Amino acid sequence: MRIFTPTLTVEQLERAKGYVVPYIFTENYFHILKAKLNHKRLSINEQYYYNHAIKKKIEGMMKLFDLEKRMNISTRGLIKEGRIAAATSLIKKYSRKHKNMKILISGSFLYKEKYNDIDIFILSKYKKEDYKDGKVHINFLPADVENTLFFRSISAISVANFTFSEAAVKERFTLADILHLYEVVILLMMQNDEYTSELRELILRAEYTSHQIILDSRELKNFVDKVKISKKPIEYLNKYMVAKIINSSTPNTIKKVLNKFIEKNKMPEKGERMYPNWKIYNQTYQEAMKVVTS
Repeated sequence: MRIFTPTLTVEQLERAKGYVVPYIFTENYFHILKAKLNHKRLSINEQYYYNHAIKKKIEGMMKLFDLEKRMNISTRGLIKEGRIAAATSLIKKYSRKHKNMKILISGSFLYKEKYNDIDIFILSKYKKEDYKDGKVHINFLPADVENTLFFRSISAISVANFTFSEAAVKERFTLADILHLYEVVILLMMQNDEYTSELRELILRAEYTSHQIILDSRELKNFVDKVKISKKPIEYLNKYMVAKIINSSTPNTIKKVLNKFIEKNKMPEKGERMYPNWKIYNQTYQEAMKVVTS
């Protein structure tokens, strides 16, 4: 039900109390909804009432008044003035071309004064090629993308023509997954190759794995920019990775994974020298090892 939470506030709910209690909600249901809007933890019984009664009533009202066709606006306060109307217009335009498709707009177009392009994401059951239409970049995503870390990140600040699934992120990332991706990013940096996409994925997964935090597109871009404008981006990233590694799992698990990677990166093939990037990896891993073993 994320479609109503950006526009329904506790203050609005309080003002409407005389109209909704007891005609739509009981006093108890009213307080449960108020607690939900205040992001308070609900008891098992309260969560049951919310999911099976309160939420159903709201869904019924939305259908009755045709509110489900309104745009789903996430984190309205971070979106620049005028961009919601512009995004709504774009969604309507591309809805005519991609009929009955779920369409979402995210990215710097919504929250920055200056932007390079406009990212539009379309959920599709069929694999399609992305394309550009002037400044607009159309990205096709699989229909089951909604419970992924990537989608939860881009939808955190967005305008869409559909409500989002409330299902938890189903993906699971191990420390080994994070370290493999870290090594790819470092190698790309050393080769002066483009690494923005890989770095974004690394940061997104590292934050989620170590702190269960899902960065929105603005937070993610800000961190990527900090790395890229740093005078010593590799050192900057290495310090960041040490902090994420030591919070990624239990000390024993971390030590096992780090030992495995350290051994892997200090054994070149016979007659081969140790590559410079291997030394960088192991320096980061050894610094993290000192912390977890202290």
